[in-house]
Amino acid sequence: MGITGATRLCFILGRPIAHTLSPAMHNAAFAALAFPYVYLPWALPPDGLAAATAAFRGMENFAGANVTVPYKEAIRVHLDALSPEAEGIGAVNTIVPREGRLVGHNTDGEGFITSLREEGGVDPRGARVFLLGAGGGARGVAYALAAHGAAEIRVANRSPGRAEALVASLYGRFLRCQFLALPLQSPGGAEAVRSADVVINATSVGLAPGETLPLDLDGLRPTTLVCDLIYRPPETALLRVARSKGCRVLNGLGMLLHQGAAAFRLFAGAEAPLEVMRAALAQELARS
Repeated sequence: MGITGATRLCFILGRPIAHTLSPAMHNAAFAALAFPYVYLPWALPPDGLAAATAAFRGMENFAGANVTVPYKEAIRVHLDALSPEAEGIGAVNTIVPREGRLVGHNTDGEGFITSLREEGGVDPRGARVFLLGAGGGARGVAYALAAHGAAEIRVANRSPGRAEALVASLYGRFLRCQFLALPLQSPGGAEAVRSADVVINATSVGLAPGETLPLDLDGLRPTTLVCDLIYRPPETALLRVARSKGCRVLNGLGMLLHQGAAAFRLFAGAEAPLEVMRAALAQELARS
C-alpha cells in the first residue's frame, strides 16, 4: 500500500535511532492488515522534545509514536495526560492522540513480562531480581516485575542517586516486594549476582562493540536467567559471559516484539499480527 494523503503517521523518537527495528516490525504489521499507516524513525536532538510534541498536535493524521532512549522520562512534561502505568513507572514509551490531547503510555513492562514468561520460561512471582540501570526502560521493567509478584528487586546504577530514586518511587506501591539500591561496582553487586534468579541489563552498555559492564559475574549460578534489553547485537558481552557459565540467556528481541504489539493496539485499535511482526524482526536481524 502506497503513501497517500490519507496515510496516518507513526514515529519512533530517540537518539541514536539507526539501530531500531521498530519501523520494520510495525510497517510489516500495517501492510499485513492493509491499514493505511506508516511508521518512521525520528532522530531527535536533545532539545527537540517540545518541537516534536508541538508537531504532533498540529498533525491531523498523527496516529502515535514510540519513545526510546534517552527520552522516556523527559517526554512526560510535554504530554497532556499519562496512563496509570506510565504515571506509576515515571516513563513513557508510547504516545497516542486522544480527543485533542497527547496521552503517554508505557508498554515496556508488559512486553518484558510476556517475553520473560514465554521465551525465558520464568514466572516473576517470588523471583529475586538484580536489575542494572535506572532509566526509562529499567523503570518499566521494575514496575512490571513488582506488579507481577517479584519478591526482591535490587537496582544498581553508575549514578547511585538514580537507583535510589527508582527504588523510592516503587517502595510504597508494592509492599510485598523488597527493594534495594546499590552502586554498580560494590560488594553488594557481587552478592546480588550470586543470589539472583534473574539478572537484567537495562542500560545501553553493550550497544557498541566491545562494551562491557563493570560488574563481577564470577558468582553467576547456572540456574540464573540473564537478560539484556539490548537486541542489536543479538548477543552482548554480558550474554556471552552468562552463556559460558551455563546460564540461560534472553535478549531484548522478545520484549521489543511484545511491547510493540501492545503499542500497535494503541495506534490502530486492533490486535497486532504477532507472527508477521516476529518474522519482520528476524528478517531485519538476518540482514545485519
